[in-house]
Amino acid sequence: MPGKYQIFKNIEIKNLILVLVLLSIPLFIIIFKLIKYSEESEFCGKCHSMEEQYKNWSHMAHKNIKCIDCHLPNDNIFNHYVWKGIDGVKDVVSETLSIKDDYEIHLSEHGKKVLQQNCIRCHSDIVSHINTNRNCFECHRNISHKMITNFCNFNSNGGADIYE
Repeated sequence: MPGKYQIFKNIEIKNLILVLVLLSIPLFIIIFKLIKYSEESEFCGKCHSMEEQYKNWSHMAHKNIKCIDCHLPNDNIFNHYVWKGIDGVKDVVSETLSIKDDYEIHLSEHGKKVLQQNCIRCHSDIVSHINTNRNCFECHRNISHKMITNFCNFNSNGGADIYE
């Protein structure tokens, strides 16, 4: 009676490597396409908790900017994909396991820092003279998500007064 792994003794290593390479090519293509798809704003809008934000974003000033351009670190590719994985898994798990229909995704402290860094990255020409003690999105929440919770007025010192 032949051994349990007798079949593998007849396969040459080079053939095994060839088969593994041929099988891995479609796998890498699928993974690459999934990563690219998950970087599209339409993907972000698929979650129930983001439907309203996605709908609002698609009619706002930043509609040509992807969600990941604001909500993920863009200082280096490694940091970008690490946080894409962390935030993506957290949001998908929260959305999937949420029993309530009114589940809302909220920005973490890290997310707030990233959002602020990305506002400054894109708008550095106009924010260099503004008071940086305040986050841009405190006054400009309605730029992408129509979430107006307060009103800002720019004062003569270049800062913003917030009226709640």
